[in-house]
Amino acid sequence: MRKVQILVALLFVLIVVVELKNESLAYPPFVAKARKFGAKDCTFCHVDPSGGQSWNARGQWLIKEKERRNADAVDPEWLVNYKANKSKEKQ
Repeated sequence: MRKVQILVALLFVLIVVVELKNESLAYPPFVAKARKFGAKDCTFCHVDPSGGQSWNARGQWLIKEKERRNADAVDPEWLVNYKANKSKEKQ
């Protein structure tokens, strides 16, 4: 009986750790920083409403911009340039 209790406790801890790990991958501050560019939620840059690695055109642009700038992380402030590029594409 004691082994079963330990196994259940370990399973619970494992589930909590996995859930916290997934939560830490999200970047809610990005939405706050991107609000001035029109963001309401994660779908501003992601296909999936919960974020993750499925990016729409804006998100793909940010990833390319990160590589171009040789940056460690994406900066939502770069979106000011994305809008400028979109208007040039329309011309």
